[in-house]
Amino acid sequence: MREDGKITRKQEQDAFREVEKFTFTQKQGNLKAPHFVQYIREQLVKLYGEAVVENGNLSVVTTLDYEIQKNTEDIVFEEIEKIEKFDVGNGAAIVMDPKTGAILAMVGSRDYFDTEHEGNFNAATAHRQPGSALKPIMYATAFEKGYTPATLLMDLKTEFPTNVPGQKTYIPENYDVKYRGPMQIRFTLGNSVNVPAVKMLARVGIKPVMQKAYDMGIENWRPTEENLSNVGLSLVLGGREVTLLEMATAYSVFANKGVKKDAFSIAEVKDRKGKSIYKHKDSKGVKILSEEVAFLISHILLDNNARKEVFGTNSFLNIAGRTVSVKTGTTD
Repeated sequence: MREDGKITRKQEQDAFREVEKFTFTQKQGNLKAPHFVQYIREQLVKLYGEAVVENGNLSVVTTLDYEIQKNTEDIVFEEIEKIEKFDVGNGAAIVMDPKTGAILAMVGSRDYFDTEHEGNFNAATAHRQPGSALKPIMYATAFEKGYTPATLLMDLKTEFPTNVPGQKTYIPENYDVKYRGPMQIRFTLGNSVNVPAVKMLARVGIKPVMQKAYDMGIENWRPTEENLSNVGLSLVLGGREVTLLEMATAYSVFANKGVKKDAFSIAEVKDRKGKSIYKHKDSKGVKILSEEVAFLISHILLDNNARKEVFGTNSFLNIAGRTVSVKTGTTD
């Protein structure tokens, strides 16, 4: 404006000083389902580019179920409050319909509007170590090769040699630093015992497990030559990062009888004239696991008896009146 002669240089300088003193604020309620909304925007930019998203007056129908979203936001906030004393400061959640792949809710942090603690950052789509959360994929790969829930594994202190010159042998430990001797796979998976899982991975092979995980939706586990050179037997204990959204997609394969449906968040897009320019088409999905293997993994993960040795019979994993398959994953 000053260059066009509309204001003086003094007015220009005064305006800049006012801008420097001004701070923008974000108040709760200004933006609903904020991380999901930002995720939708990212998907639209990939489809149509920044300019069209900014200026195209697009109308978008999403998969969001706002009632589920609000409940999920409350649960994440409340659960983190309960464990703040353990130095837990953030959390995330994804709710997905496994039959369709529709993302029904996405919570990327404890509080999106808490910018002092990076609330804007979406932890649901960021890479994090999964701990033991992906052991079921390894065991599913083993079942496809002929192993069964009754297969016996030895839970004993074991040293695994490495192929790297000068590197120490790998000695995994169980979460409670106990060893239980002979165990069936149903109980090694149910109790999430580490040593037998590493032994099973050594038998099955790292590459087949990474391939299965990739097929189920874990993009970062694609078994390329480079990726394979950067992983070892600790893979099954969380040695390679994943996103929460990828994990939800992978678990949906178990829930959907072995069929993978790609996660999606946009149902339809219309242009400024109301013409539909994109519509999600439901597909039959891709058969990744046999229905039998998907059932076996799901059944082990819902079997309260199979996990009682580590978790007890009345843990939070056992939900009265509901049949829930569940897997923990712990990382420092």
